[in-house]
Amino acid sequence: MLKRIEITNYHGFQNPVILDFSGTKNYSYSKDLIKNGLVKNSIVFGRNGSGKSSLCLAVMDITLHLLDRQKDRALQHPYSFVGNNDLRVGFRYIFQFGKRELIYYYEKTAPMSLSYEEISVNGKKILVHNYTDESENFICIQGAKQLKTNGLQPELSCVKYVYNNTIHSDNSELAMMMNFVGGMLYFRSLREGNEYIGFKLGGDNLDDIILRNNKLSEFSDFLKTFGLKYSLIPIRLPNGISMIGIKFDNNRVVSFEEIASSGTQALKLFYCWLLDFPKLTFLVIDEFDAFYDYETAGAVLNLINSFENMQSLVTTHNVTLLSTRFTRPDCAYLIDKHGVVSLSKRINRDLRKGNNIEKMYREGEFSMDEEE
Repeated sequence: MLKRIEITNYHGFQNPVILDFSGTKNYSYSKDLIKNGLVKNSIVFGRNGSGKSSLCLAVMDITLHLLDRQKDRALQHPYSFVGNNDLRVGFRYIFQFGKRELIYYYEKTAPMSLSYEEISVNGKKILVHNYTDESENFICIQGAKQLKTNGLQPELSCVKYVYNNTIHSDNSELAMMMNFVGGMLYFRSLREGNEYIGFKLGGDNLDDIILRNNKLSEFSDFLKTFGLKYSLIPIRLPNGISMIGIKFDNNRVVSFEEIASSGTQALKLFYCWLLDFPKLTFLVIDEFDAFYDYETAGAVLNLINSFENMQSLVTTHNVTLLSTRFTRPDCAYLIDKHGVVSLSKRINRDLRKGNNIEKMYREGEFSMDEEE
């Protein structure tokens, strides 16, 4: 599981940012949101411009150079903090695999241009690679000592190169990290359509995903759980493209795309990715409820939380989700000029299940401004 991530000089973050999943409390409720002492399901609240989208992209940065997966979205913005002349961006990912803690630190000057990589396991370094000064580079990984890594171009990760050119058991630290990163997915349900980072490469038409996998009936049942009762049928356009159609009582048929609202379209996108949730290790959804009403947002959030082996991070503006029905104080984070801090660390008293956390938030009880 991902235990902690530290981000330096990235995008809109002037100061270092830490997202810590290890600061859990001994709450007696919603215990399924915690796994192995770490936050399994997190939700980040913040105002416009607070950095929620930057945080999501930062969490996924590790996938850009370690995987040959979808990454276009992550390449479309300034990489380092624009107010700083130093182009080096630093990331420290801390993973917890049983009793082993793996720390992967790297620096880049661009999304696909590495300048430094380092891996340690339980405090012992097993790989160091400096792309500009190779005098102290070393690898202490089984089967990798004979690899020639000097002269690697910044676009080729030494970690990725070592992993692809050595044989690993599934229990090796490097394999465990790479398998975790391979199961990371980011997507968002805005007007850009099926825009995502990680997990796989290439895009599929959403209707085709549902029809090809014979999931039309299941998709119909999924929509019914949100009060959307449609008679869905497959249709074929004159150009031969198959689509999902809606059949009305008068036997008239129109395409799903023609009449589905933005919220319903967002549910279709969510459903298509939902089919892959059992394979994921870490899910990131930016503005997950951008087109959802409160009840739909809560139901979607609970559905995400129900996957036992998948960590998740979702962002939202909707403070009505600050309810113990959906989260708990050590799993809910606020992002602002003070960083990304859980509610449980923003207040000096115990929070019980019966507390109205939304009201407390609106009244400023989680503000840290008075401490300045």
